[in-house]
Amino acid sequence: MSKTISLDGSVAVVTGGAVGIGAVYVEGMARAGASVLATDIDEVAAIALAKRLQADGLQVESMRMDVTDPAQIDEALRFAQATFGGVDILVNNAALFTTLLPMRPFTEIESEDWARVMKVNVEAPFLCAKAALPYLRQSGRGRIINISSTTALTGAPTLLHYITSKGAVIALTRALAREVGGDAITVNNIAPGLTSSPTALSTVDAERFDAAAATRAVKRHQQPEDLVGTLLFLASEASSFVTGQTHVVDGGAFLQ
Repeated sequence: MSKTISLDGSVAVVTGGAVGIGAVYVEGMARAGASVLATDIDEVAAIALAKRLQADGLQVESMRMDVTDPAQIDEALRFAQATFGGVDILVNNAALFTTLLPMRPFTEIESEDWARVMKVNVEAPFLCAKAALPYLRQSGRGRIINISSTTALTGAPTLLHYITSKGAVIALTRALAREVGGDAITVNNIAPGLTSSPTALSTVDAERFDAAAATRAVKRHQQPEDLVGTLLFLASEASSFVTGQTHVVDGGAFLQ
């Protein structure tokens, strides 16, 4: 029997899910049939997103969550289980990027900035995965989907703390997949190219988007919606034998 891409009956928790690409992830999963908890440090935006999607009849709730706070992570997971009956999918989307701009040489990056990026971009996915593990084991079909970046594959310069953190996410994905595969939990990673999210559009020079588009086999700007198909595949039963992989979604700029 063939497996199809449907999230009917699944429960997902998305970090950094209130705005930008995270909000598109939340909506895409909800429209595919999942019940979704959108967590974000921006509580106002998370509530607004949930209300908008609820008005469309979708099963979406929101909660303020700081991904660096284990107590808040635990609270969110308990809320998801109490509200929706469990947790099947964890999407580790929350990360620092646009607040780190403008780009600068590594010699100008302070140790405090380096530590902050590692805490949010690397330690937080570790903390969230660790806290979610009992729920995903109980699910029997758990999915962890991390979000990296093609910059970690190309070694792009002048944003060293961010790019190093995203390289660590790739390594975390591979090692974690080995550890939890016996529990029928898959762990995969999506590496987007430069994406025209509202936040990025407000902080990144237009020339950079044009330059990125010129390097692609599909020569256009990447949209947040371009990532949803891969996300849904990795979250669904259709990907039950796919784990430990980094899935590049960038229109063919980086060809592995």
